Formats: sequence, structure tokens, C-alpha cells
Amino acid sequence: MKVSLNWIKKYVFPINMNQNQISNILTDIGLTVKAINNVNNDFILDIEITPNRTDAMSHYGIARDLYAVLRFRGYKVHLLKPKINEDYCYQSHIKIFVQEYDKCIRYSGIFISGIKIEKSPYWLISQLESIGIRSINNIIDIMHFVMYELGQPVHIFNMNQIKDVKIVIKNAENNTHFQYSDNIKIKLDKEDLVIYDNAHPLSIGGIINHVESNINVKTTNIFVGSACWHSTIIRNIKKKYSKKIKTQYPYFFEKDIDPNQTVYALQRIAFLIKEIIRNKIVCSNVIDFYPNPIYFSKIKLRYNKIINILGKKISIKNIKKILSLLEMKIDYENQKYLFIEVPSYRTDVKREIDVIEEILRIYGIHKIPIYNNQVKISTHIKFFEKTEYEIQKILFEQLINYGFQEIISSTMINEKKYSYFFNSFLKRKEIQVMNPVNQSYKFMRSSLLFSMIDCIEYNYKNNRIKSYIKFFELGKIYYKKNDKFLEKPYLGIAIAISKKEKTEYNYYSFFYLKGIIEQILQKSGIYNYTQILSEHPLLENGISILYNHKNLIEIGKFKRTILKKNEIFYAEIDWKYLISIIKEKKIIYIPLSKYPTSKRDLSLFVDQTISFEKINQLIKKRENHIIKKVEIYDLYKGINFPTSKKSYTISFFFESKKETLTEEIINDSMKEIEFFLKKELKAEIRKK
Repeated sequence: MKVSLNWIKKYVFPINMNQNQISNILTDIGLTVKAINNVNNDFILDIEITPNRTDAMSHYGIARDLYAVLRFRGYKVHLLKPKINEDYCYQSHIKIFVQEYDKCIRYSGIFISGIKIEKSPYWLISQLESIGIRSINNIIDIMHFVMYELGQPVHIFNMNQIKDVKIVIKNAENNTHFQYSDNIKIKLDKEDLVIYDNAHPLSIGGIINHVESNINVKTTNIFVGSACWHSTIIRNIKKKYSKKIKTQYPYFFEKDIDPNQTVYALQRIAFLIKEIIRNKIVCSNVIDFYPNPIYFSKIKLRYNKIINILGKKISIKNIKKILSLLEMKIDYENQKYLFIEVPSYRTDVKREIDVIEEILRIYGIHKIPIYNNQVKISTHIKFFEKTEYEIQKILFEQLINYGFQEIISSTMINEKKYSYFFNSFLKRKEIQVMNPVNQSYKFMRSSLLFSMIDCIEYNYKNNRIKSYIKFFELGKIYYKKNDKFLEKPYLGIAIAISKKEKTEYNYYSFFYLKGIIEQILQKSGIYNYTQILSEHPLLENGISILYNHKNLIEIGKFKRTILKKNEIFYAEIDWKYLISIIKEKKIIYIPLSKYPTSKRDLSLFVDQTISFEKINQLIKKRENHIIKKVEIYDLYKGINFPTSKKSYTISFFFESKKETLTEEIINDSMKEIEFFLKKELKAEIRKK
């Protein structure tokens, strides 16, 4: 999120420190500043805000946190809340009707007349453009300003287009077509939350306006709505229509925003309109639908719990001071604990541990000493000392917790074309039993995949399971190679999806299965593995995981050309090799860093043949000691791209064990990485 430092200073003053000092303070309290840019005599901070901190997704929200930490550290600063208009001229004649109570937490609106659509004043244009928002007109600019000031999205309708002065919030009516612009028309889904007048749709969830409800140069009367929906509703709308319609409003709406701010946002808009437009502005009272008000949540905070978690006694005076600065009120107290009220805008603070984290954040994690240079942590040491059976039990419990079921299938399979193809590719032979009990099943399985497919198809055929299947099995495979009969144990893990089932599960199953495998490796203490594109003859778009250059795991999707009925995602682990790796593991202690981690993203074009793993391994060889982790964030190839190229967005995580990393250090490191990738891979760095 881009944040203007000049904007912040309107609420917190006086601040007698430079942009780098402020950046370091914000990073210390969990609002990591990724970059600082100088724009029009202003410093723009690019702040990485975690999804749960919806209260900090605005300029005033960040100012509120900055004020708390500066005040606690002894700076004589003040917090100024944005001014609002509370003078109303008349009772509103507009009525609000909400039919979808389960989707709408709160809806507030205000009628404003006497406006004049014109160019915004310079200060407003400059303020918005500093964070990358293009000026449109005074009314739209005010709406955007308040949205980025308070983190509360609003929507504006041309009052002349509202029929029978009525606002109705309900699901879309059947066969409703919605005209977004002259050339974009969409058919609404019956589950879409739509704002109507008496007869026509005005907006989809307050984020996509009908072309006729938008304001224009002739508009003199407007209706401003401010809503708090259940966040899943907006996420669904965004997902459904984002390819056709681009809007920044879902960024705010899809989070759990504060329902107690809707009216304040309207009052703020009314104030700014009166300040900016010199005409005689007339505002109605705020109409408000809020059936189940959400107020402060109450949490019990025990003093001994704070000590147990932090390992340090913080004075009661300091605890109360921090709570007060964070606007958490003390409802009741005694010598052992406090009952506190948490403001509704702190949607992330729900438990005692969350409050303790807030205290530590403002108090300063660097103030927590490590006594005798010892940190007590739990390790996997007992796991490595266990027998093979005990390791098996632990890993099986892990798979069961993920919703998998263990199966024990027959080691005998019928002859299949893909079985013969599989063994021919690996240059080995199937083992045929001389006198099988069943003539249809006379071959011993050479992969757990074959018996797993039989089990999956049997369950679907007999309607035992109708949607998706999650199985695992530990068993032996048998084959003949170089005139030797061989048997090896493998752990097979499969996710199957019925062709009848049309869900998103199909798309995510490969990544879900890969995530399960990564959890098993992490549990086993295996980290330094490599990934390459798989050459498995029966799996498509798969990967092979190697440890010490030896194949440990195969993951992929069973080829559609062979199995057309259902989709099967499969992973097979060399069990004996896995156990031997675990047994050889030794515990090495590496001190935890006391300093925060910073993240930077890099987008680049590379040749189609270059895998992320190759990039990852090249970066590891650089031995940059402040790079803690490298992850792939996005991969794109296709439309508007040359067929020989693809685009990666890669996330780099930086951390030092000695100090908080400055912008200069991280930026220098990123420049080195860019230069190295250009040189080694002929990569082209993509500017966002």
C-alpha cells in the first residue's frame, strides 16, 4: 500500500524526524516499509500490510499506530482526527430497505444537494496523484480521498436516476442485465448482492455502478452510500467480474472493515464537499440500517500470562499506557487481571494472546532480553530418534489430519496398457504370477498408482463416494530388472475428483497435494531438496523432488489421454530413502533473529525453458546471507506474451541477525540480484 508521509503528518504532529527514521519505526511495529520514493516534495512509503490488519489499510489507521508508538517512546506528538460535518438541514426523504440481512451488516446513506461538478483544488489532486490515483472531478476525488484516508469505501449515485426515492438491497433478480459502460454489459447471477432503486439496478455491491447511476457534469443532487457487507460476498463478486471490470473498491470491501465507521465516513464526505464547493450545500440527516450493532469486544488480560509469553515483566503502568494509546478501554481491573474493551476497528484482536502481541508491538520486541543467551524451543529431536514404525505413525496421523484415508489394496493388478508402457519406459519388467487365484489379476503391481486407481474407480462405480477422494497407502511394489526380482516400499498419496464434480478443487488440487508433501518434508526435517520437471511416463505437468541428486518423490496429474473418467493427482514417496534421510538427520541450533523480516517482489521475463527451481538454485549459490527465503509468487504465460517467454514474480525475504535492515541495504541486494539474473539467465526485469 502506498502511503503519503505529508498526508500522515496531517494527523500526527509535530514529527521532527526524517522519512528513514519514520520508516524504521513503522517496520518495528509490524508495518514493514518496502520502499521510499520522493514524489512532488513528498515521501511515499510502500508499506506491506498483513491481511488481518484492516485497521491499518488507510492513512489515518497508520497515523493512529504511529502516534501510539511515538507517544509511548516519549515524543510529544498529538493525534488529530479528521474533521466531520454534523450539521444536517432536514430529515431525509429516501428510504432504505434491506432484504438480505445475512449479507449486509450495515448500510448508511446521505442525500446532498446543491453540488457542482468541476475540477478539484490543487491540494486534493496532488494528494491523490502522489499515491497513484488519477483525478477525475471534485466529487469522485473526495470519495477516493476519504476511502484512502479512513479505509472505508463509499459509492455515489446520481440522485436524478433514483426512482421513487428508494434504496433496496437484495439479490439480483432473474435475467437481470447490468450495463457497466457503453460497451460492457453483464448478466447478473442470482447470488449477486445488488443495490436497486424501486425497479432498476444501481450498483453491484456498491463497487460496480450502473452506467446510468453514475454522476456527470449536469449532476446537482447525489446520494452517498457507505456499507459494511460480509467480506465473502465482495470476494465472490470480485472473482466473478474482475476480468471484465477493473476497480480498486474490493481491496477495502473484501476485508473485515469496521461497521462503526460507515456514518463517520459520510460525515467526512459531507464536510469536504462543503469545504471544497462554495455553493450552498444542503445535507440530509444520515439514514442508517444497522440491525445488530457491533460494539467493543471484551477480553480478559492476565498479568501473569503477559510475563509467561514475553519472558519479561512489563510494569502495570506501561501496560495500561499502551492499552490507552491503542484505544483499548479498561472495563474492570484487579491485582491479577484486566477486563478490556477492544475497539471494533481492531477486527484482528479477538483473544488474550492478540492483546499481548499488541503490547509487545508497541513496547518493542528489541527490549525483550534473552537471559543467559538461551532460548527454549521444541525441536524434532525425538522424531529423529524414533523407530521406523513410530515415524510411520506420526506421518500417517498428519495425513489423516489433512482428511486422507488409509487404504490397503491388493498387490495384484490386471494387465493394463499403461502398466506395460510405464515399465518399458523405466526399462524393467512386470512380474507375472504362475498360478494366480484370479486370472484377471495375474501381475504384481510395479507402482502403487495402479492399485490406487482400481480402488478409486471401484468407489466411484459403486457410489461409495460421490465428490472427491483422498487416499494414502504404504505398500510394496514389485518388478524385475537385470534378471533380479526386486521389491521396494513406497508411500502413495492420491486426490481424485469425479468428472461430474465442477468445483475449484480441480484447479487447486495439484498445489494442495504439493503443499501436503512439503509439510511432510518439513516434519521430516528435510529442507535442502531440489525440484525438477518430472519425466514420469504416466504423470503430466509433474515435478520430481530430489535429495542429494537422488529421486525421493514424484508428484503430478495422471495423464488425461490414459484415464478420461476422473482426474487423479498423485504423489509417490520412496519410503526407505525417506526413512534413511530422517535417521541421518542431526539437530543444529541456529539462533532466532530478533529483527523483522522484509519482503521484496521482483517481476521478470525469462525463456520458456527456465524453471523457478533453476532460478532458486542460482540465487542460493550467491550465498547472500540476508536472503532468508525465496518463493514464487506468480507465473504467467499466454496472451500478449511471446510463446518463447514467460513471466515470474518472485518474492525475496530479507532478514539479519545483527540489525534491522535499512532500505539502502535491501535495495542494494535487490540490484545485485537483478544484475546477476540478467547476466546468468538473460532475464528482462519487468517494471510494475
